[in-house]
Amino acid sequence: MGQKIEARRARTRNRIIALGAAGLVLGGGIAAGSLAAWTDVEWVTGGVDGSAGVTASTFEVEQNTGAAAAWDHFETEPTANTVDFSAAAATLTPGDTVYGFVRLRTPVDSLGGELSLVADTDTSDATSLEAALTYGAVVVDAHTSCNAADYTDDATATLVALGSALDSDGAATFDLAAATATLPGTEQTVCFALTFPASYASDDSLQGETATPVWHFDAISVAP
Repeated sequence: MGQKIEARRARTRNRIIALGAAGLVLGGGIAAGSLAAWTDVEWVTGGVDGSAGVTASTFEVEQNTGAAAAWDHFETEPTANTVDFSAAAATLTPGDTVYGFVRLRTPVDSLGGELSLVADTDTSDATSLEAALTYGAVVVDAHTSCNAADYTDDATATLVALGSALDSDGAATFDLAAATATLPGTEQTVCFALTFPASYASDDSLQGETATPVWHFDAISVAP
């Protein structure tokens, strides 16, 4: 009798050990040691005001050099626009100063920007007309006022002092206002003064010589 009881106890212990090793299964099929749970997945995309997608801003500057000329982009030296210094610039005589302008603005949808004037004229030949000529550059509100008075007006923003060599960069920057979705930004005009100094009156070697002043504007966008 005693041996049978011990045999049943041994078989029971073996079943408990076996179940423990496999993971005891309780009612309803849930395994001991695991947790029941729901799962879910949530996705998001980048967007603006509830619409998917983000868009890069735009920044551009356009120019014209006439009272009614078309606005356009001239972004390389070979395709540069031409500042009109008037018919007097075709027959410069020592002591003459002529004036010309370029109008600048940001086109529709553009950010505003900060501009600086860079001189690209080659004045390395000391005997050339390029080396003899001097210039100045100021920022004015309207192209109609590009004349000598702009260089005596204390309210005018000076980029290059009158009488500077043609290879002199602007010493200051100026701003262009941002555009809107329907209108370009408010324009600014750079008024150039080009001078053939009177000190060259006795230098016959420059008679009939031609010079081509070259400038460009470096522009960088500003935060809206």
